[in-house]
Amino acid sequence: MSLNDKTPDHHVAFGAANEGFAAASASLAVVGRYWWNLQMRLLAATGTIQFFKTHWWLFLIVGFLLLAFVVPLGLAFVVSAFCAGAMDPKAKNNFIVPLRQEDVVPTVHSNDEPLEGVAEQSHSEFLEDIQLAAGLHHVGYLRSIDRKVDDGEFSAAALGAFDGTVQAIGLKLSNLDMHTMGAAFIAGQLKDLGRMEEADPQWIADITIEAMTSGALEAIRLEASRVAYAMERAMQDGPAPYAG
Repeated sequence: MSLNDKTPDHHVAFGAANEGFAAASASLAVVGRYWWNLQMRLLAATGTIQFFKTHWWLFLIVGFLLLAFVVPLGLAFVVSAFCAGAMDPKAKNNFIVPLRQEDVVPTVHSNDEPLEGVAEQSHSEFLEDIQLAAGLHHVGYLRSIDRKVDDGEFSAAALGAFDGTVQAIGLKLSNLDMHTMGAAFIAGQLKDLGRMEEADPQWIADITIEAMTSGALEAIRLEASRVAYAMERAMQDGPAPYAG
């Protein structure tokens, strides 16, 4: 098949891959989304996409398993997922995303206006700041309950703290972004606070799914979210009612 017989998406991805070293990061994002779309089309063709539409966390399991047993494919999958996440993949579209986008600026929930100061700050730096704030709120919550928690409670509290911080800042994230970043935040807190000496992808996947879905941990997720929300709002402009 000649180059002219390729799909329009292929031409966009091929062109992006040849834009040169100066545009390497932008090209990687486009190629990553192209690779993501190919994977989603394969899932749709085999009929397995329905499982992922019903259970989004299957993407996490696939990523962790690939990283554990087929590292190159695992890295490619994770990179493509992060690239696609910026385009807000929708289940109704079989998670297929456009290949290109303008610069993404986080917006507030209330009036969809850009967050003050974000225009001068890169998106990645802004998200790093959110994770740092959520980490402080997570530690603050754990200290406030003043008791030992098991790994499941620790992870559920981390997820709640991340969610509450995102709400307080008013950042809009897609469901996939929220789930992916939440999982990464849990893993980071487990490592940074000495709960995990060596990365075990299967254990991380299990503990993350438990933190996100367990009814028994719902109370601690909600409580940690409320505390993080209140702490973040107080740091910004004084105490405010919880929005969750």
